[in-house]
Amino acid sequence: MKSKHLEQAKIAEMVESMPAFPKSVQQVLELADDINCNPKDLVRVVEHDPVLTGRMLRVVNSAYFGLSRRISSVKEALAFIGLNTLKNVALTLAAVGALPRENEAGLAVDEFLTRALAVGGLSRWLASRAGLGMRDSDRAFLAGLLHDFGLIVLALQLPSVYRDLMEEHKRTGRPLHELENDALGTDHYELGAQVAEKWKLEIRVSETIRNHHKTDASAEERSSLMDCLWGAKVLVDTIENGDRQEMEPESFKDNLGESIVTLLTCRPEIEQAIERTQIFRQV
Repeated sequence: MKSKHLEQAKIAEMVESMPAFPKSVQQVLELADDINCNPKDLVRVVEHDPVLTGRMLRVVNSAYFGLSRRISSVKEALAFIGLNTLKNVALTLAAVGALPRENEAGLAVDEFLTRALAVGGLSRWLASRAGLGMRDSDRAFLAGLLHDFGLIVLALQLPSVYRDLMEEHKRTGRPLHELENDALGTDHYELGAQVAEKWKLEIRVSETIRNHHKTDASAEERSSLMDCLWGAKVLVDTIENGDRQEMEPESFKDNLGESIVTLLTCRPEIEQAIERTQIFRQV
């Protein structure tokens, strides 16, 4: 494929083309990030948007959270799952809503979303299993959900290039990000990280998306969140394709406490973690 590296201005223009979040979600993010936020203000913003309220309550009452009682209001949801997690539910719903219904590149959006949620769910499962805590588990989910969103940017803005890259990837077996860098001077992980930054997500989320695939980096350069995302992708690929070809990063077992081989013995838990995330496709 002929090389035509993209200029930074073009990359910025492509990223900017992704839709902004709805006003209610933007307000939720702003309030949740304010250390002086009054929870009543957050409840008021969500409840002012009946569609967002209904969708959030369906997620909160799903197996994704597995709460012992049914939640009937945003106020109750806030009390049970906390402000930061409620914010991340709103973020996830907004990100899913930003996906295009159609595209000229031939990207199957429904399959894309199913995989994105699976990787997000397993990233969260790995973070929780490694004892990283609720906030890092939420970050891991968001990074997993959004890690391939750069492909959406390419499919929408450079559909013929996207098709050529996917065909070459299938024909040669070379990693897609390597082909993208050869052809464009950037890759979909970088584009995805910039989408996360456009949506004002935490730097730890965007950096995880940007760098998780750099498995030859030193253990000091890799965070636990990067290894959660890397591991989640490998687990999903193994379930889908039945094989694993990537070399495990040196940091993986140190950061997460288990090897991929050990984790693969937890197949029922893995499948359950994936299944729980699919609620976001149904709301």
